[in-house]
Amino acid sequence: MPDEQSDAPTPTVEERYKGIPVSPGIAIGPLVLLYADEHIIRKRRIRPEDVAGEIARFEAALLKTRQQIQVIRNELASSIGEEDASIFDAHILLLEDTSLIESVKEQLVSRLVNVDFAYEQVVRSYTRKMRELDDDYFRERAGDFLDVSRRVLRNLQGKVDAELRNLDVASVVLAHDLSPSDTAGMDRKLVLGLATEAGSRTSHSAIMARSLNLPAVVGLRELIGKFEPGVEVLLDGYEGLLIVNPTDQTKHEYGQREKIHEAVEVKLDALRETLPVTLDQRRIIVSANVEIMEDLPLIKEHGAEGVGLLRTEYLFLNQNESPTEDQQVEMYREMARACQPHHIIIRTLDVGGDKKRPHLGIEQEVNPFLGFRGIRYSLGRPDIFRTQLRAICRASAEGNVRVMFPMVCDLSELKAARRLIDEVREELRQQNIPQAEKIEVGVMIEVPSAALTADILARHVDFFSIGSNDLIQYTLAIDRGNENVSAMYQPAHPAVLRLMQTVVEAAHRNNIWVGVCGEMAADVILVPALIGLGVDELSAGAASIPRIKRAIQSLNYEEARQLVARCVLNESAEANQAELEQMARRLYPEIL
Repeated sequence: MPDEQSDAPTPTVEERYKGIPVSPGIAIGPLVLLYADEHIIRKRRIRPEDVAGEIARFEAALLKTRQQIQVIRNELASSIGEEDASIFDAHILLLEDTSLIESVKEQLVSRLVNVDFAYEQVVRSYTRKMRELDDDYFRERAGDFLDVSRRVLRNLQGKVDAELRNLDVASVVLAHDLSPSDTAGMDRKLVLGLATEAGSRTSHSAIMARSLNLPAVVGLRELIGKFEPGVEVLLDGYEGLLIVNPTDQTKHEYGQREKIHEAVEVKLDALRETLPVTLDQRRIIVSANVEIMEDLPLIKEHGAEGVGLLRTEYLFLNQNESPTEDQQVEMYREMARACQPHHIIIRTLDVGGDKKRPHLGIEQEVNPFLGFRGIRYSLGRPDIFRTQLRAICRASAEGNVRVMFPMVCDLSELKAARRLIDEVREELRQQNIPQAEKIEVGVMIEVPSAALTADILARHVDFFSIGSNDLIQYTLAIDRGNENVSAMYQPAHPAVLRLMQTVVEAAHRNNIWVGVCGEMAADVILVPALIGLGVDELSAGAASIPRIKRAIQSLNYEEARQLVARCVLNESAEANQAELEQMARRLYPEIL
């Protein structure tokens, strides 16, 4: 990403930029720029006579940052309470740290470098020292310190930044990338579409956009510095285009395309109350992936059969401290009631990797996706885990609640988690707190070790849910968020299909059911492979459900089984993808 705002004027003629389409739809509106948290700061030599001007620029940035933090603090105090907003008092104290300010000024005088570079170097030194301390409190404050410093750097560089939670007009958002923390609190009514410079079809921003039914395009490299905020853009989530200053003719043409897509949507809407059954009568459960309470109306609106994946981490990422047991109980109960008579599968906290907030106490790691995440985090933080399990068990009194553990690698982790849930259930019994007589327990199959030992794990759970996003990532050694290798992320790879076949067969031999809750479930080109593998449930973003139903109702299970039998023996992902696309285009071309 450019390290400073481009001086190039905003184009006055239509310009088109090609990216990767990840969520269908068309959005037209003013552009909002959301800059990356990390900034590339270039070192620049200055003259002795420039020092005073650099100090003045620094002091102005500190003052502006203080004003911004104070505004956020006051807004939170009025909306969620003084106690929760007080965290920003600490941010202001960090901002006004006199020793840090003096260190920056000393760097300016002694090294004669630009103040942006001097400030960033001092911040790095301070952060490293905070993380090396034995005191947990100071280690956790390192995250707050970085948050404050990023605001200062944005102001030093004169960047106009946007907060997704504080938009005041419906807009198309362009960012370098979007983290879970970025999107957890965004004002969804005012975000018309999402565009990012980085990312792939399975990056967080792509998954979130599909879940919210927002048009989205990723992989638009190095664009942010080219435009001023507020320029009119058209985002085409079908073809993967960002069109800047669209002409009247372009807008008319896209209006006509929207009418065609709307006609297809009307036909799909008619499938809402129908059952997903293949032509030869194999019944598949189709449920929804859900993040927050606002998703509840979408479950019935799109004909989902309950919730196949409740991502509880968004309850933690959307605020500055972990939710209490009672807060979690209230949310889980309300969702369980909204799903009845269908089930809701509550996945326990799945943080780490790219899902972090300072209050969770997750330190920087060299390989965060191979680090302290998923069930590893929960078992390492039994205080947080026990509270969540108590809340889930209390909510189970509604009668349709299941629990699922993420990122399980071997039986020891599963047994440790089951021991803890047994302890929690006994505590609730002793306290005469209502809970279900039986709670179904499952694991997500996301890593090759779990897939290869599925026959062992199956003896200790009631169901499996294949998390295809991570299973593909770890099987193929591909960072699914890295646009440089995203083309190598291949869901139809023979290795992936063989592992999934192993999981399904192990589940059925042990008389448990198996679902898929990753992005493969939402891809109608891949649905024939999943049906042919014999999965019992598909869970995807609610907006994808009518298309999934249409695909299932067009398929013959036996034909899909024969297709999979060929695919696991094929030599390449490309050969498998071609066969799957051919079947999809033959049976349901209108939804591709």
